[in-house]
Amino acid sequence: MKTTPDAPKIEFPCENYSLKIVGRKTADYPTWVVQCVQQLAPDLDPKKVQIVDSKNGTFQSIRLAITAQSADHLQQIHQTLMASGKVKLVL
Repeated sequence: MKTTPDAPKIEFPCENYSLKIVGRKTADYPTWVVQCVQQLAPDLDPKKVQIVDSKNGTFQSIRLAITAQSADHLQQIHQTLMASGKVKLVL
């Protein structure tokens, strides 16, 4: 019988929890993402945000780190970003 390993457990609060948020590249997309996440995770340091354009420049990924307080906190961030219609993917 083959068993699958359990997913790694996250201990909360989890400092430096990394998020990658992908959406269509617009002039205000990076600023909007940072402001949106900062409302839900005030410890976000905007100076540490990384912005990467896709190969053909259509999309941008915003990489940032927060202190994740709980699984519900992460779910709230994910749902808020996805509900905007601006975000295609949150990893």
